[in-house]
Amino acid sequence: MTDSPRPAPSFAGQIVLVNGASGALGTATAQTLAARGASLILLGRKLDQLERLADDIVDRVLPELPAESRGQPPLIQPVDFSGAAPEDYEQLVTGIEQAFGRLDLLIHAMGTAGELAPLAHAELMKFQESLHVNLTAPFALTRACWPLLARAERPRVLFYTDRGTEAFGSAHDIAQAGLERLVRQWAAESPEAWIAGFDPGPVNSRLRHARFPGELTEDRQPPCAVMPAMLDWLERGQSGAIHRLD
Repeated sequence: MTDSPRPAPSFAGQIVLVNGASGALGTATAQTLAARGASLILLGRKLDQLERLADDIVDRVLPELPAESRGQPPLIQPVDFSGAAPEDYEQLVTGIEQAFGRLDLLIHAMGTAGELAPLAHAELMKFQESLHVNLTAPFALTRACWPLLARAERPRVLFYTDRGTEAFGSAHDIAQAGLERLVRQWAAESPEAWIAGFDPGPVNSRLRHARFPGELTEDRQPPCAVMPAMLDWLERGQSGAIHRLD
């Protein structure tokens, strides 16, 4: 006798912010959650990609859902976190509060490959920028959104993480190690919220190609292939833990 497949969780009525929605993982995540009823706020650096994603959700995804379980059309906001100031985060959160009043789930799919170089030869400004975009900015956005998350019945924060490599990952991989520590520490400090990481392994994306230019495309999974595991982790994962797909 085999176990029956678990039903996909519903996100009907939930407000979800996807940070990095213009990237491959962020796009797949937004489409997946919209198909399960979430109302989405999409952040990313490239306005044209955000607009295409929002149009796809409105034209293709939402019409497939029953009216009673359909989320609102996505809100989009282009943001370049490499130069964001504290007031930029505050303004963003104020807009979410005015539109929705709360936030149920925050997903971080944002990242930059940075420089591929040994640490002894890393350029300081590039190193600092990569640390900021990959570690400081997700922290700052989560901290700014915390009052909105606190209003949710079950507040959740998910960080897409990367296990990194032993050498030449420079600031990107150091930031990823910092994210894992951030997840554990924040979860320990805030038991009322669910905070965890999800490492999808090699997926086909611009970020992955920039970090591993010699890697074959067929050795990577399409982002949509890891979405069932991501959904399962969101529903049943342990706060403070990092789930790694092999």
